[in-house]
Amino acid sequence: MICAPSLSFSCPLGFVPDRIGAGRSSEVFAEGPDRVVKLYRQPFEPQAVVNELAASRLAHGFGLPVPRAFGLVGRAGRTGILFARLDGPPMMVRYACNPFGLLLALRRMARIQHAIHACPAPGLPSQHGRLRHQIAGARVPEPLRAAALAALDRLPAGDRLCHGDVHPGNVIATSAGLHLIDWQKAAAGNPAADVARSELMLRYGRFGPAWFSRLPPVRTARRLIAAWYVASYRAASGLPQEAIAAWRLPVAVARLFGQPAGTDAELLAAIEALARQSPEFEKAIVFAGLGQNPG
Repeated sequence: MICAPSLSFSCPLGFVPDRIGAGRSSEVFAEGPDRVVKLYRQPFEPQAVVNELAASRLAHGFGLPVPRAFGLVGRAGRTGILFARLDGPPMMVRYACNPFGLLLALRRMARIQHAIHACPAPGLPSQHGRLRHQIAGARVPEPLRAAALAALDRLPAGDRLCHGDVHPGNVIATSAGLHLIDWQKAAAGNPAADVARSELMLRYGRFGPAWFSRLPPVRTARRLIAAWYVASYRAASGLPQEAIAAWRLPVAVARLFGQPAGTDAELLAAIEALARQSPEFEKAIVFAGLGQNPG
């Protein structure tokens, strides 16, 4: 059994006692007994905030397990969204030392994602367009970028509601069941791409310190967990394995657009292996010139 290492934190100067969560782009603070405010870090992307509010309201309106979003707020010069409070830990924390419970929770998460994909996404940005933008700015050699863009061009856009970042860190385990948060990456797109993103995050997303993620037993466990998740989604949806596999290259390259992470080198190696299966990769290498560094 593999458990995430225990982490302890001392309270820094200026610690805010009602802060109940934090991520790369935001912090979450208690706002009374039944609400929280998610404040975005400076600088922030205004469109991402507007998109999260719109997508959260859309998903909640469809009856999906999503906290109700009340609206935009300002606190201490920062912009945020006021949400209904969810009581419970993140799913990964809840099941960190319970492998069997984690597998069952992953199956429930896959079913929630399938339910999301049954909904339309009017007014949300294009998943295809977002991936193209991210691939264009990804930290990869040019042949890999060219191969990813060529693969993306062959794939259907879709118009389904896609969360864009379904993984255990964005799922809260409450007494009423699992609830999905962090909808700023939501888009109208193809369900297979959304599942490929979840598979990617389960294998290469942040999970404890970088050294922990690189341990061979942890890497093996994450590969098996990702495979279990994809199998669970396919069992719920009937989506062919080939449909998800077709999105792996563009989704993986797009992942290297954001802030660097400790698993980037491992992900880049996986991208190179995926790209070798693409005829566009060989064409791009030739175009770059023999003996030249394509990066």
